[in-house]
Amino acid sequence: MMKKLLLLFIFIGAFVGFSGNLNAQLREPSSASHKSDDGVLIAYPNPAKDYLIVKAKDPSLKIRSVIFYSILGTQVASYSVNMNSGEINIEKLKPGKYLIRYILSDNTQKVTQIVKQ
Repeated sequence: MMKKLLLLFIFIGAFVGFSGNLNAQLREPSSASHKSDDGVLIAYPNPAKDYLIVKAKDPSLKIRSVIFYSILGTQVASYSVNMNSGEINIEKLKPGKYLIRYILSDNTQKVTQIVKQ
């Protein structure tokens, strides 16, 4: 009888431990959704309020520049970064959607979208 009880406790303990891990895995994607990741560059937080952090996924590359365009295609801001990652102050931008075009040190150019709150 004691062995069965012990096995039951071990089983319940393992199940509770497993369900705890499951919850942690379920919470992860919500934090990931606050990043714009196109496979080359990560930009976060998204939506952003006062600043945007940009980071090249390849540590050997530098982000040369980041250019912000309105959704209509008008250039509204341009920043030189010249580092693998940097923080861009965007508090002067009006709330809304922006396209950001970035150029990396290997001349890769890509466009991604961010939302300014």
